[in-house]
Amino acid sequence: MGLTRETIQEIKARADIAQIVGDRVALTPSGGGFKGLCPFHPEKTPSFTVNPQRGIYHCFGCGEGGSVIDFVMAFERLSFGEAAESLAERLGISLGSGKPAPPRHRDLEALEAARLYYRKNLLERPEGEIGRRYLLKRRFGEEMWEAFSLGFALDGWQGWTETGQRGGFALDDLTAAGLVKLSNGGRPYDLLRKRVVFPILDARGRCIAFGGRVVEALDEPKYLNTPETRHYHKGKVLFGLSQGMDAIRKSKRAVLVEGYLDVMRLHERGFGEAVAACGTALTADHLDLLGRYTERVLLLFDGDEAGARAALRSVPLFLNRGIEAHVAALPDGLDPDDFLVQRGEAAFAAELEKTTPLLEYLVLRTLDRYGKSLQGRERTLAELVPLIGQIRRPTARDLALRHLADMVGVAAGAIEALLTGSGSRPNRAGGRAPAASSAEPAPAIAVNREVRHQRMLLNVLLHQRSLLPVARTMVRPEELSDPDCGQLYEKITRLSDEEFAALDWDGLTELFPSAQVLIRGLAVEPPPRVSRVEDWERVLRGEVARIKEGRRAVLLQRLKECAGTEAEEAALRELIDFRRELNALKPQRKSYIRYDGTAAEQPRKAP
Repeated sequence: MGLTRETIQEIKARADIAQIVGDRVALTPSGGGFKGLCPFHPEKTPSFTVNPQRGIYHCFGCGEGGSVIDFVMAFERLSFGEAAESLAERLGISLGSGKPAPPRHRDLEALEAARLYYRKNLLERPEGEIGRRYLLKRRFGEEMWEAFSLGFALDGWQGWTETGQRGGFALDDLTAAGLVKLSNGGRPYDLLRKRVVFPILDARGRCIAFGGRVVEALDEPKYLNTPETRHYHKGKVLFGLSQGMDAIRKSKRAVLVEGYLDVMRLHERGFGEAVAACGTALTADHLDLLGRYTERVLLLFDGDEAGARAALRSVPLFLNRGIEAHVAALPDGLDPDDFLVQRGEAAFAAELEKTTPLLEYLVLRTLDRYGKSLQGRERTLAELVPLIGQIRRPTARDLALRHLADMVGVAAGAIEALLTGSGSRPNRAGGRAPAASSAEPAPAIAVNREVRHQRMLLNVLLHQRSLLPVARTMVRPEELSDPDCGQLYEKITRLSDEEFAALDWDGLTELFPSAQVLIRGLAVEPPPRVSRVEDWERVLRGEVARIKEGRRAVLLQRLKECAGTEAEEAALRELIDFRRELNALKPQRKSYIRYDGTAAEQPRKAP
């Protein structure tokens, strides 16, 4: 695509991040920036911030953040190149350095033209009457035709082929889009014929494929999807997700059903969080996709054996990704479409409350199939233990094994033996997994206050780079008790003064990728309310003094604990050294300035 560093910088400089984020997230002014509810995790109190001056966003709740390109990547689930290209098109920037713009996606343009063609067939053409009658018979009105941009493929071999070519598309464009096939003799023909057509959209709302359903019972196959292309990979796309993103975020769950019509019916009746796979089993990529919007998925089956088999295959996928999954099986063999039509929204909502955790559902269905006799339980274990073994996350695997043991009525050790061939299962390091620590955490208020001053120190340095030599002489990295702050400060102090001064915020995150969440958080925090360089230094000295003062209680407590022991002398010496360090700041104590720009009280004298 010819992306250069200069082009990327131009995109970041010209893009109005507040407008681009604001098109997707409700933002309100806050200080010098904007604040809103994070689109990447559920929350009730806004912790998502946008800083237009620095061109970055950051969520203090989940840590998501970065540049305007990063936002488009995360929100629309695009690669870096795709996100940059999307923004470049919006901004009118030619990609590359003196190079022509990338070739147009003629196959995508062909798919969009086909969507309009199929739609016109359904709405206007007399030959589309059969499609209209079918949809009305299924009780889908024109409002849902519009919501999902439904169309109709005519009963002819070259209807779209000829229309597409008359519209200026080459035959290669039409075949690349997956809508036109070639016969053995090389004659082109339409793939979709005499079918209601469902456009399949990507996260950007682009039409990337089609599904087609027959309108007469004798026609086969009932459903036919266009083949995979460079834009369409059925294991990475969910039908209805483009229309249901907001509903999924709002409801904090996704409802996974089996068919396109099921998705449409749920959306019509107020359950807009419904999605479906496109003619394939659930994949890990599907869950990665859903994981952008929710951590809860409800699998909705009609209670038949196919649903149970689908649940069986999906257990490791969910547990490996830490996504909470439940199952709801509708009664009387009804699919979601029929259930809603026959029994209504209230009854359907009640069924969605009768959920069973996925693993529990799987064990119960397997026990029902094999019975609870000795042989039945053995067959259940033989079928399910290998499945549990596919779970890579050690904690999830252990919990799943114990739950399986409880439900089948055997000792957990017996299942571990089946899985590993021994009576104990080592962890990846070769030993037993250590037990979780039972130590009580330090009081949150004290920790937050201590970390706050360390973040303020870093913020001062990142806003006023010339103060790094001063900071080096006053505070050592090991004096910052917070691991993240201490590690970032240590990395900064290893840079030369010139290197540190030359790095912008993007450069810092590129140089220190492990600290990018902390750096982004500091970037959106307001700087000290001072302007003169000497005032910045006074703020710096004040934060250093507070960090050092924070050690006072620790050292005094250590001296008290060591009283009367051989360690008392070393503890006393450490306290004396601390006093000398603190007194070294004494000439500047009366000129401390708080982070908010107000004069500070003189710190207490060190003992």
